[in-house]
Amino acid sequence: MLNPNIWRSQQRDFHWQGLRVGFHDEGQGPALLLLHGLPGSSWDWHRLWPMLAGQFRLICPDLPGCGDSDKPTEYSYRLQDQAQLVSDLLGHLNIRQCQIIGHDYGASLGRQLLKSPGDIEFGRCSWIAARRGGEARYFLWRELWLAGPLGPLLSHCISEGLYGRYLETLSGPFTPISSQTRQDLWQLLCAHQGLQVLPQLLHYRYELPLSSETSMACSNTQQYIDGEYDPLSRHSKSNGALRVKTGHFPHLEDAEHLAMLLTDFHRDNDAGSQAVFQNLLKGQ
Repeated sequence: MLNPNIWRSQQRDFHWQGLRVGFHDEGQGPALLLLHGLPGSSWDWHRLWPMLAGQFRLICPDLPGCGDSDKPTEYSYRLQDQAQLVSDLLGHLNIRQCQIIGHDYGASLGRQLLKSPGDIEFGRCSWIAARRGGEARYFLWRELWLAGPLGPLLSHCISEGLYGRYLETLSGPFTPISSQTRQDLWQLLCAHQGLQVLPQLLHYRYELPLSSETSMACSNTQQYIDGEYDPLSRHSKSNGALRVKTGHFPHLEDAEHLAMLLTDFHRDNDAGSQAVFQNLLKGQ
């Protein structure tokens, strides 16, 4: 398992509107954008990394407010702004065609990118443990409280033990996240005083449409993957979603199986076929 300190030391920097954004760009082949969940960072993908880097060019940022990127309290953290940053990063890297894998918050951000693709032609997309809408049933009570008016106060009460129990609640009974991994995730969450902006990041809940207003059907250009034991997927209405025997973090709980599903789907990509779907999203 890759040490998070080594991972962090290998990051490159992208400067955007006064923010420093850390990212990884590695591998050979078609461009594949990895968008992490919340709370999380690019290191969330470290188990998948060696299994995908031999077949794809992987672009993986620490989104503002996460990991080793800047975490300013005065930044809005709106999905629209985050999507513009990611789009500008891809442009900076001269990427014009790209596929997407998004986990949790990253799936919501990925769908925002598809609504306003700009000059980038997006191909196949995999959404892992995607939130189906902004309703309370798609969030744990801890997240709802942090996203509420008392969030800034409650963020000071978060401890490593509480965070560990949060991860245990979301992970599967047969695929627990190791104590070392939990410790590493906590370290990245707290870096650069990250806890203070967590409530602002969770405000994205209010930007999500109602689940009844959103199409969540699998197709030849979109793949949904849910953990069978993920408490947040109990209300999932995705048509044809693949179920893996994990909780909310398949990429940390069973990376080998997930890598097989992702590789099989993304190797046979037709970026042009995504254009119709992007036009549909613009009308939502």
